[in-house]
Amino acid sequence: MNAKKIGLGILDAIVKIVFVIIVVMLISKYAKLAYNYGYHVFNQTPVSSGTGRSVSFTVGSGDSVDTIATNLASVGLITDKNLFKLQERFSEYHGKEKAGTYELSTAMTPEEMITIMAGSQDGSEESQSEAADYTESGSGDNATEDTGTESGSEGEGTDGG
Repeated sequence: MNAKKIGLGILDAIVKIVFVIIVVMLISKYAKLAYNYGYHVFNQTPVSSGTGRSVSFTVGSGDSVDTIATNLASVGLITDKNLFKLQERFSEYHGKEKAGTYELSTAMTPEEMITIMAGSQDGSEESQSEAADYTESGSGDNATEDTGTESGSEGEGTDGG
């Protein structure tokens, strides 16, 4: 009987130790994942550097953020659709994406893409240049790309009345 109690005690201790090890491993794994997502939500990077590849992207009238993220990932504009959904959720343009066709680039951050997609009701070129002006003046790090906004100053002197 004494050997049986010792054996059960050892088995019980081994099961508890294995359980603690598994819990610690899971906490470590998901803590790293949470840190990685948290870091990239606020430190956004484009898919490519330089001028990137320009892509014509269409947002449908009933498209959800999940659909937009899936479509952006399928054309190579973002690398992680779940991260994009988090970035959209925490952006000031949450839920403001409008239906339309937009010219997006792999050199844009997700925030810049969200800004452009939230620019106007119909997705016109005017809203895209306004969003490009915003992103160019709003972020010093990503203002290296020539967005062609110098042509927008030609019409500023016209008389509206």
